[in-house]
Amino acid sequence: MKDTKLRDILDYEFLSSLDISDDYRKISYKKTKGNYKENRYDSNLWIYDTETCENYQISDDNKASISTFNKDSNIVYKKESSDESDIFYVKDGTGLGHKYFSIDKDVDLIKHLGDDIFLLKAKDKLGKEEKEKDKEDSYFKEIDKLPFYLNGLGFIKDRDSALYFYDRENDKLRLIKDFKADDNLSFVDINEDNSKILLLRGNFTNNSVMELKEDLLLLDIKSGEMTLLIENEFSYYTARFIEDRIVFVATDMKKGGVNEDCFIYSCDFEGDYKKISPDDFDMDFGNSIGTDARFGSSRTFDVKGDRLYFVVTDFEKSKLLSISLDGDIREEISEGVEDFVLANDDIYYLAMGVDTLSELKSKNTGETLIENKVPTDVLSIETFDFTSNGDELTGYVLLPKDFDKNKKYPTLLSVHGGPKTEFSDIFHHEHQMFASAGYMVIYTNPHGSSGRGVKFSDIRGSYGDIDYDDLMAFTDLAIEKYPQIDTEKMGVYGGSYGGFMTNWTIGHTDRFEAACSQRSISNWTSFYGVSDIGYYFAPDQTASDMWTDLNKMWDQSPIKYAPNVTTPTLFIHSDEDYRCPLEQGLQMYTRIKENGTDTKMYIFHGENHELSRSGKPKGRIKRLRAIKEWFDKYLKDESKQA
Repeated sequence: MKDTKLRDILDYEFLSSLDISDDYRKISYKKTKGNYKENRYDSNLWIYDTETCENYQISDDNKASISTFNKDSNIVYKKESSDESDIFYVKDGTGLGHKYFSIDKDVDLIKHLGDDIFLLKAKDKLGKEEKEKDKEDSYFKEIDKLPFYLNGLGFIKDRDSALYFYDRENDKLRLIKDFKADDNLSFVDINEDNSKILLLRGNFTNNSVMELKEDLLLLDIKSGEMTLLIENEFSYYTARFIEDRIVFVATDMKKGGVNEDCFIYSCDFEGDYKKISPDDFDMDFGNSIGTDARFGSSRTFDVKGDRLYFVVTDFEKSKLLSISLDGDIREEISEGVEDFVLANDDIYYLAMGVDTLSELKSKNTGETLIENKVPTDVLSIETFDFTSNGDELTGYVLLPKDFDKNKKYPTLLSVHGGPKTEFSDIFHHEHQMFASAGYMVIYTNPHGSSGRGVKFSDIRGSYGDIDYDDLMAFTDLAIEKYPQIDTEKMGVYGGSYGGFMTNWTIGHTDRFEAACSQRSISNWTSFYGVSDIGYYFAPDQTASDMWTDLNKMWDQSPIKYAPNVTTPTLFIHSDEDYRCPLEQGLQMYTRIKENGTDTKMYIFHGENHELSRSGKPKGRIKRLRAIKEWFDKYLKDESKQA
């Protein structure tokens, strides 16, 4: 096996977006790979046949988009989008697909409903005059809502859309419901007999400020009557029809703020609801385990029979659970779940492990149906448990290539984002790349992380306090347990919350010889007004605001302590990062530069907050190279004898 190299991320094949045909025979998925030359990702649709075990490609244009299965269990997918129409193909024989139908709309969603009927969510195509006006007006932006931009989407420009039934046999499009931009409606689910639709409606103040709780509505398709079921009580993760009721997953944010974990409820068609998950149910919905080695969308919730199936993060494992309407909870799959589909008597899922990217597996047989091994040598990760601030945490130590217990090694403390995410032992290319280059990499999940319940994750008002203590206690223990760590050659780095914590750390200790702060928060007082989430996230997470408790917000801002920084620090930021905007990194960079401390900054044009995970290939490679060169400059030395 060969070492993990910086550019290996370009060779990985990422599997995502599972779907399954009505006869449960065909599983569709996307396979995505980086294309450095064209600076993009190539993504195509594939099918796995559960009867023949055949695995074959069905699209070859490298731009796989939305898809669904039809009545004959053949996959239908959007192939082209022109100024006049969106063109859909079907794969119903040998070779690649052929044209199936076209729609003179921009189609965002397609879902087969039975027979030759499809549900579409679509927008009108922009006409020539509209495009010319957009081009003519491109020299300014008009904003009158909050938020005014979203990370990954840019400045918000609302467009009307609508839900339609499309009758393919008769080539007829029938309007179900207009979604006027000002209505703030979004489609959630349609019931089995296609008579009712669940909608969410976002709430805005009179001055166009988005609120955090939504309305749940029920639309009767035949009559057009819309019933308000639950008004402004919850923030919803999902809502689904189940038998003759609705099941929804939501939080009222009363216990843990905006990062609070949800409960599960059932609801009738009049809006009477009750909680069906136990009072002590304290799970983090979705897979929140961080890695740079996944790409594409995944399913968190689905319904079959009388059960809701859902992915949770429980400690450092991503699991699939299910619950019935009477509250019976089952663990379906115990770890590694990235995506899943429900068959008649089986569950097929994508799983990620220590030395694998996402692989397709069967729950019943435990068999791996599509292997996706990491093609390089995956170095060992050791763990130890420790107690910090009254809770038991797990520490991770990734050993370097050719580890010799009699030598000392430069060591990196890696801090995850969030803070309500976490690290585990699943494959992480960046960590393995550093270990192959001779570094030890250490990490843990401090208070604020996901997977241990709302009490553990709730650090509102304590940023830089309990979490920093956890990280330093872990670092001290790692040094004690691994004397191979060269305490004179240690670095700290991370992105988003990990960038915040890097900024905080270098302002509070000089134990690290180098640092790399990425897409960071440095100043809560300015973050409040420039981030797409800042106006609610900053006061919620700091438990303060600038008008009633400025000192508390300022005390939790790393920029306050920037005059103390003597650690050489590399800053990495993207100029279209609207989650942790560029000015956050620039503030820290400027003050450290004034300190006389060595610092450098890379600004990536046209990239956003996701640079390290789904940024364009050239940006991702440049970022990795810049980080490695920075740490090599300050930490690399001939290994010393212990």
